[in-house]
Amino acid sequence: MHQDEQLHAELLKKFREYFEANQEWLGRGTKSSAIKLRRIMSDIRRLLSQRRVVVREWMDEKEIELEARNQKRKASRGSNAN
Repeated sequence: MHQDEQLHAELLKKFREYFEANQEWLGRGTKSSAIKLRRIMSDIRRLLSQRRVVVREWMDEKEIELEARNQKRKASRGSNAN
C-alpha cells in the first residue's frame, strides 16, 4: 500500500476510534474515558500533521510539473512563430 493511502487509512481508523471514545466519554464521563479520548485526539493531530506534509509535497510537485509544461508551451510557440 502506498504511504499516503496507508496514512489515510490510519486517519480513518483513528476517527472511528475517536467517535467511539467520545460516545463513551459523553455517556460515562469518567476520568479514564477522558484520558483515552484525549490520547486519541493527540494521535489524530500527529497523523494530520503528517498528512499536511504529504499534501504540501504533492502540491509542490504539481507546481513544478505545471511550470515545466508552461515553459514547454512557450518554447514551442516561440519556435512556431519563426
